[in-house]
Amino acid sequence: MYFCMLTAMTRSSTARDLLPMVLDGRAQQAASLALATLDGMGATRHGEPAVELSSLAADLLLAQDCAEDAEDLYRQALVAAATSPRGQVRVISCRNIGMLSLYQRRYGAAANSFQRVTEDDAATLAQQVEALAGMALTHHALGRNELATQALDEAAARLDGTSADGLMPAVASLRLFVRVVRAELAVQYTIRTSGALADHVFWQSDTVYAGARRDESGLLGELNACQAAAVGHALLSERLAQLAMLVRAGMGQTRGLAAVHDHLAWLRRMHLAAPEREARLECALVAIATNQPGLARSLLEPFGTRQDEGPQRWNFELSYCRAKLCEMTGQSEECHRHYQRYALESARCLRSETQTVAPVAATKGRVAETRDEAELALPAKYRRAYRYLLSQMDRADLSVREIAEHIGVTERAVQSAFRTHLGMTPVEVLRRCRVERIRDDLLSAEGCGPTVIETAARWGIRNRSTLVSSYRKHFRETPADTLARREPPAALHA
Repeated sequence: MYFCMLTAMTRSSTARDLLPMVLDGRAQQAASLALATLDGMGATRHGEPAVELSSLAADLLLAQDCAEDAEDLYRQALVAAATSPRGQVRVISCRNIGMLSLYQRRYGAAANSFQRVTEDDAATLAQQVEALAGMALTHHALGRNELATQALDEAAARLDGTSADGLMPAVASLRLFVRVVRAELAVQYTIRTSGALADHVFWQSDTVYAGARRDESGLLGELNACQAAAVGHALLSERLAQLAMLVRAGMGQTRGLAAVHDHLAWLRRMHLAAPEREARLECALVAIATNQPGLARSLLEPFGTRQDEGPQRWNFELSYCRAKLCEMTGQSEECHRHYQRYALESARCLRSETQTVAPVAATKGRVAETRDEAELALPAKYRRAYRYLLSQMDRADLSVREIAEHIGVTERAVQSAFRTHLGMTPVEVLRRCRVERIRDDLLSAEGCGPTVIETAARWGIRNRSTLVSSYRKHFRETPADTLARREPPAALHA
């Protein structure tokens, strides 16, 4: 998936001038030009142009597997956003953590980050659409096709609901962006739910997959329509042609698979390491489904060591491909070993990441075991401050001074770090975390207290007006509205 490059289609201002170069596949050149432009800004590296260029360059570096450089640029984007409206700092922080987490396969953190962007009133239409597409990819990676489709439907609905005539060229680009992401995920889902891969249980266990799976002929028609809309852009044309070839191979027209190595060679020339890795895996799945062990072996050969596998997290599909290849070549013992690893890793992924996507209320007085997106956004020293905040949030008397003393810095330093990297003060972070825990409790029969205010008191909020105003600000509803949506209806009183 070329998502880290397709995000250029959602850009505005200075960064949008690089769009033709990005859509031609020249990620390395576009990133270099963006960095050169940033260097030319010198001390004036602030405002929307600097934010856009830093974020775009970081996205493109992720496509080249340069994650450390990308993370540094995401931090620079936050510094550049210091003069932006305060809400935009928050949106940019969540957006960039979502992108980095998606690359690292930290799906829980990615989903939570993108979700916050979609719900933030400070986010622009383009930022909301991009975040919804990111959520769709995250749900897809967890085998949740229905939720992925819902996210893309919501993105399309928001675009259809815009009435600003001056935005029409940008809206047309965003519509193509959503359309390409939808086609991409439909093809990936069709590959993995093939009848020939019936033991790919991570995907086949989806009880609704049969109804969600697209008809191959209709899918080819949609890919052709996308190609017509993306004419003149080598990156999109190359990718859409590759997807069409994979669909046709699944329909029995396997002769076209011989050209897969030409596509991989093109990706190498463009220095697109991450897309090449994903292309090898998807093509290997198709080769296995069409009984071509020789082709599958040649595609998986570069994954000879753990260092060649990319981000070291939830790489169970590679284990599945290796298991199937061993099965096809009569290596039963090796097949069993790889399949066992596949089953174990996929189960761990679902247990770990889906719990983070829909977090259960944390145990009182204990830091959550998983690192969320806010913690990842902070420098190492201030992550300790954030963890302390989480561990003590049930205390109504918790102060920023106490948090600062815990890590041995000044109160002003903590305030500055949180504002710079999260776009919020420590107090705002504390309020947000508290109302999130309160909402989890209200939606859980086990977590609810006898009254709403008693439930809130567990998390340090004992004033009714403070509770209602903070809750409404974050969720656009009152605690009573939340209770009304719970099944069966709760018998609590405000």
